[in-house]
Amino acid sequence: MNKLKVLVVTVLVSVSLSAAAQYSQLGKKNEFMLKVDAGYAPFMGNVGEAGDYGFYLGEFHSAANANVMAGLNISQDWFVGLGAGFNYFHNFNHKEVDALMGVNFFADMDFRPIWKAIMGLDYQPTSIKWAPMIGVRAGGSLLMGKEETYGNTFTPMAEIYGGLNWYYWYAFNGMRNMTRNWHSFYVTIGLAYMQQTVFLPIRLGWRW
Repeated sequence: MNKLKVLVVTVLVSVSLSAAAQYSQLGKKNEFMLKVDAGYAPFMGNVGEAGDYGFYLGEFHSAANANVMAGLNISQDWFVGLGAGFNYFHNFNHKEVDALMGVNFFADMDFRPIWKAIMGLDYQPTSIKWAPMIGVRAGGSLLMGKEETYGNTFTPMAEIYGGLNWYYWYAFNGMRNMTRNWHSFYVTIGLAYMQQTVFLPIRLGWRW
């Protein structure tokens, strides 16, 4: 009987340790993350009041842009970090309109909801290949303007966006090295404000 009790206890302990190990592998993890994206932001409209020389971007400028962000990947679902970006403002339809350049500095946060629940227990599935994404950015925008008008101008910058992630690491590697399952390509569309102008940014990005 004593041997049977020892065997039962050993099995129970083994199962408990196995479950704990599995939970630790699937549980919350915080890791350093980099994001880069590039895209195009069509002009949507000017807001506020025009000054003596009109709006800062008053000639239907759209923007080609590229951004780099660094921060923390939290529990695979969240990203919080800081970023910087470059903007090239132009109007292809009117060649007489001067192109302008600018830079953005901002905080970026996004949420990729991939958690599921079974019998009330949360877990992170290891077979996720696609996940939606929503996010916000907020900071400042510096426009390198014309000296004969406003010159360089600095305004608040804000953006909300949504999109889709493709977790290519799992697609290519399956169950191997699942600690990198959050590596993904993503595409987003959003609504942004800067330099008295509203844009519709569309971007393709990479997180790792």
